[in-house]
Amino acid sequence: MSSTARIRLRRDTEADWTAANPTLLDGEMGIETDTRRFKVGDGSTAWTSLNYFIEGVLVRGQASRQTSGTITIASSNTYQSTGLTATFDTATDHQMTLGTTDEFAIRNTSGVSKLFLVQASMDATAGNNQTLGIKLALNGTAIDQSECRAFTGSGDQVAKLFCSWMVQMPNNAEVALFVANINNSDNIAFQRGRIIATEVKA
Repeated sequence: MSSTARIRLRRDTEADWTAANPTLLDGEMGIETDTRRFKVGDGSTAWTSLNYFIEGVLVRGQASRQTSGTITIASSNTYQSTGLTATFDTATDHQMTLGTTDEFAIRNTSGVSKLFLVQASMDATAGNNQTLGIKLALNGTAIDQSECRAFTGSGDQVAKLFCSWMVQMPNNAEVALFVANINNSDNIAFQRGRIIATEVKA
């Protein structure tokens, strides 16, 4: 007659693990029942300081706008919000949502601070011989290192802009697409654009 041994591992929700913040024994496993992630203890590190053993699905989100719109420019060479609303892609998201402070942004709703690779693009014009720019912005503050500029030329050509940067986003922080007319305060005729964020693993 055979028997099968059953082992039940320590388990609780992510919130309860974080609140209790225990120190797991060396080799002891703790499972988050709501996220399906787990950590393995080393006997000395508290729960919130342990890395997940298997992270599972990366946190990610993307939003875009494929219809035209007018971006009202307040002043030349000043980066600002687009003032436009993007459409969030719910088919591919994981623990991110559309921004709430800025609706051309993506918000980290994973519950923890994470590093993201954020990419943004825009096709737009503002008349002849204009230089347009885009940057990423974290919680309303432009990230200067992400800047990209493009020229419309003498035939009012469409400027095609793309930028990217790795951004540390605390929980509920959001990254937005900011724009500028570098030459003057002429409004920008937006044609299409997108913003994409994907978690970067350490």
